[in-house]
Amino acid sequence: MTEQPAPSAHCTSQPGGGTAGLASAGPADRLRSRYGHPVGWQPPEWNDTLDLMLRHRSTRRYLDKHVPEETLRTVIAAAQSAPTSSNQQIISALAIRDQAKKDAVAEIGGPFQKHIKHAPVLVIWLIDFSRAKHLADEAQRDPVGLDYLDIALVGACDAGIHAQNALVAAQSLGLGGVYLGSVRNDSEKLAEVLDLPSDVIPFVGMELGYPDPDEEAGIKPRLPQESFLHIDAYDADAVPEQIRVYEETLAEYYRDYDMDPSWGRRLVSRLGEKATFATQRHRLADFLRSRGLGLK
Repeated sequence: MTEQPAPSAHCTSQPGGGTAGLASAGPADRLRSRYGHPVGWQPPEWNDTLDLMLRHRSTRRYLDKHVPEETLRTVIAAAQSAPTSSNQQIISALAIRDQAKKDAVAEIGGPFQKHIKHAPVLVIWLIDFSRAKHLADEAQRDPVGLDYLDIALVGACDAGIHAQNALVAAQSLGLGGVYLGSVRNDSEKLAEVLDLPSDVIPFVGMELGYPDPDEEAGIKPRLPQESFLHIDAYDADAVPEQIRVYEETLAEYYRDYDMDPSWGRRLVSRLGEKATFATQRHRLADFLRSRGLGLK
């Protein structure tokens, strides 16, 4: 998540949810921006929620404007309204305004994450087993479920679902934000910086603030639906051609940047040895075990 968004020649900035041309843009315009080209279908109906979601973009520059506590709490209420597996609610959120802590998180993220320092609010989504362990201790029961991989995946899934609810709610209130996988660059150090209990695991970060309208950031096209959506059976034959189409779309999107425009090369590079061992993320399983998870 170190990549900076590229400007789009077809978009102008809007606060609170992204750039997608004029405020009056219709579904065809939103879909064209999202996929980088016109699509051969139209939504049966359109509403403000769909418009907000399809014009999403990441925000990394913010106005020097305070995010009121009531606004933050409303965003968190929206997050808590998300589904949670079996109502276990094994996640929490840590909102950070303290500048020293934001600076420390930015340092963990690395040189491309300096924007963390300038975000009015930083939220760290936590996989939180403290309540479950407390209840198990009271009941004198052994929480053997913590010995298995599934519970870690449940926590990660719930954290992602809740965080996305929060981001959509924030954008509906005029805020912007960006996810921060970089907080996992050194999970052990992050847990120390945040003074987290041993049964609480930092999983993903999120900046929130009022977007700077001068930030040049467009809507990054996604994979063609022909490559993403499979109906009744997985269509492996469509993958190579749709990758080629997507490569062409992103090459145009990144045309003004001195960087490799190939999505495929970027993806393979991210999975390569250099990127894998550039941070402490390859030690994440060891960190999870140190927090009491078995991962069997």
